[in-house]
Amino acid sequence: MAKKSSPSGQSTDVQYFLEDLNLLASLPTSKKHDKLVLAEYPLDAQLLHASSLYRASREMYQQLGGVFEAKVCSTMRSLSAQDLFADVIQYSPSWSELLWFKDHSHELADPDKELEALGRFNEISLYHEQNHRILWRLLPPAPKDGTAFRRYLNFAESLVVVLDLALGDELGKKHSPVFEDLKVIYRSGGEHRYHTKDLATYRRYLLAMVCATYCTLELVNPEDIVKVVDYVFAGQKKMNKDATERSLEINELFTRVTNPQWQERYWKEAQTKLAKIHKPAKCEPLNMAADPLDLESEFEIAIKVFEYFGI
Repeated sequence: MAKKSSPSGQSTDVQYFLEDLNLLASLPTSKKHDKLVLAEYPLDAQLLHASSLYRASREMYQQLGGVFEAKVCSTMRSLSAQDLFADVIQYSPSWSELLWFKDHSHELADPDKELEALGRFNEISLYHEQNHRILWRLLPPAPKDGTAFRRYLNFAESLVVVLDLALGDELGKKHSPVFEDLKVIYRSGGEHRYHTKDLATYRRYLLAMVCATYCTLELVNPEDIVKVVDYVFAGQKKMNKDATERSLEINELFTRVTNPQWQERYWKEAQTKLAKIHKPAKCEPLNMAADPLDLESEFEIAIKVFEYFGI
């Protein structure tokens, strides 16, 4: 089927991409964040200006000694080869290329193919990757049992996912979907208004999303997840419904295929690397409750994470 074209002769995919890129490229930046900006990472300066949460994540990653390498990195290579436990993150230095495409796409014989090629190297959120590395330092040591360790990894992932959602909330309903479309963030936000309420209310909402996301990663029946959240966080049904619906938007291929396969293949290696990060251990390992209905102290850890990130 032929792709629809705009009056300019460009496909709608290219047209929408250019509209998104023009909108975000025109957002304000600030010289006071120059030391944090990564050369050639798309829209980094705009995100650093727009979000205190985005800035905090970058600062914390750098404070723990984390570094970045500007190397061409495809989405598949990033997902399969980058080490979640190493404080080195590679990214494709492609901002100049995107700006060139923005100004010259009309000159190309097949701008759709060029856009598709660019997409293969521009779908990794550094904010998400940074937060994984930061979280390992904030969580207690991991358990040794394989099943318990899987639950530990899913809890960590649920925290990182909810931090993605919190970034979407801060960027707002207007701009976060556009940042998401361009793949520099993973999740949009701002539709629910809990982030505009007092901090205690917003944290209850975030905790409900942690619970729902964890249940999703643990492959709890989607129809039962809101029941779990209602049990764990009684007396806030509307909030729990909103939080669960948003959490269930996580990619099903990731939850049912990619995540379980990665854990099965790499859990022993991951356990060894985490043990080195947590050595010497200053507290007992985190053994997650086997039944999500019994989750309790885990949310105290989540609150500490939110406090650390300033939300």
